[in-house]
Amino acid sequence: MRHTFNFSRALAALGAVFLLASCEPSVILTASWSNTNVQPASFSRLLVVAFGQDLGKRKLGEDYVKAELHRHGLTAVTSLDEFGPDFARTDSASMQQLLLDRRFDGVITIRVLNVNEHDRWVPGDVYYGPVAFYRSFYGYYYRVWGYYHTPGYTVTDVEVLLESNLYRTSNGELLWSGQSKAFDRDPSGVTAATYARNIVKDMIRKGVLITPQ
Repeated sequence: MRHTFNFSRALAALGAVFLLASCEPSVILTASWSNTNVQPASFSRLLVVAFGQDLGKRKLGEDYVKAELHRHGLTAVTSLDEFGPDFARTDSASMQQLLLDRRFDGVITIRVLNVNEHDRWVPGDVYYGPVAFYRSFYGYYYRVWGYYHTPGYTVTDVEVLLESNLYRTSNGELLWSGQSKAFDRDPSGVTAATYARNIVKDMIRKGVLITPQ
């Protein structure tokens, strides 16, 4: 029997693999905790602070969380806009007084806990089926059934563990904490937007952020 390689089918099958991969979420909220011993209260002005050495990633995280808070009618400012890049180096006592002086009653922090990478081999798939649309016995004499392998490839899996916290400024009390897992070392706007939506939605759902009526 003569076997025929159908190039267009191979491209379609390989494209489907990458399409399915692209549909996976770029970041997920894996766990969260809220302090049930405190009375929920509205925040008049929130500060969003991202920690880290990469200024671009800090700005991306802060900007998208601020935008998501604004979308829910909450007032929020980023630490980079309000204080500049060196704010995170301020000692705790001076930081608390500075926040109170600027009328921030709540702080949302973002930091990377861990980055894990490993390479993995993805074997190609095998397709076996009728070439063209000859599926009857009589068409078999004129068209053969074929098979082919889509090529395998190596991918690098990346897992970035993120921690988000919400504090009350007046006493430093932790009100909410969440862990998220991202799958890209260099986050895009889509990843940052999804991350912000996940954490803000969970804080609202658990009652630690009260949105204006």
